[in-house]
Amino acid sequence: MMKKLISVFLLSCFLFSCGQAPKTDKQIIKETMQAIEVPKQYQQEPAYYVGIYSSNIRWELFVNDVQMFAHYQGKITSLIVPLNYRILGSGKQKITFRIYPPNGQAVLGEYAAFRLRLFYNKNFRDKEDPEIHILNFELPYEQTKDLPYFEKSFEFEAQVPYQMTGWTKSKDLTKVPDLEQKVVKKIEALRTILEKNNTEAYLQAIMPREKEKFICLYATQQEIENSFQEDSLTNGEFSKIFDDIQILPIEDYQIIIEPNNRIVKLRQKDKDDFSDGIKFKAIFKENNKESNGSYLFRFHIPEGSDKLEVIR
Repeated sequence: MMKKLISVFLLSCFLFSCGQAPKTDKQIIKETMQAIEVPKQYQQEPAYYVGIYSSNIRWELFVNDVQMFAHYQGKITSLIVPLNYRILGSGKQKITFRIYPPNGQAVLGEYAAFRLRLFYNKNFRDKEDPEIHILNFELPYEQTKDLPYFEKSFEFEAQVPYQMTGWTKSKDLTKVPDLEQKVVKKIEALRTILEKNNTEAYLQAIMPREKEKFICLYATQQEIENSFQEDSLTNGEFSKIFDDIQILPIEDYQIIIEPNNRIVKLRQKDKDDFSDGIKFKAIFKENNKESNGSYLFRFHIPEGSDKLEVIR
């Protein structure tokens, strides 16, 4: 009788395990949405931006001592960079840019060009809302052409209806022992998630980052659902652009601590460029050519914890 009961129990366990189909993206997103509080919508939702034109230089842009954007190829660029993702709340903000010569050149040179304009919209959803000017800057040619490096900072006041914690209560990473080993271990764990196309684990890993992103971008419920769908490792944005995505091993890396000492990232050399996070190669669907990309990760250690967490 006992043997029969054991046999029935084992058979039922086997049938149960066989019946557990992998979760669909729809199921994963539905469960993930339950862990998200949809941000409050406001009558006015201001958004801050910088417009940048550059040529014959490499440069980095920081907002409140956290890197916002970087261009290392030295080619002509003309782009608009949204800043709210680095603005934690109302008050004084700091914007910094660092300018370097092109690869193989010792000084900025006579052809270096960099122009920046800082502006905002009172309500970014209103397409007719005018840009409100804050400041302009242009790299002074005569004063900088013989310099190996140039850095400039500005402060400005921002008014936003939200308040986020961000990195304000994160640990000083310069005082964390074995930081490099911790970062590499965390990156390797994320590489495993990406290699296995484990969308559920991936969304859980980036959740702290996403929650604050949705707040500062005034995301609606539909926009949040769309964002999670784009983040899917099987049916998301990358899978629509690329075929045969292969996650690459970590090579030729360095650990970079942001100027605020609260955020760290792993940077890998990539020919004349750098990749922050985890690199991949894939086939670009549009032209069937091999292409490279990366999953960007930055980390902090929240107050009261000793574990790295994805942020920004």
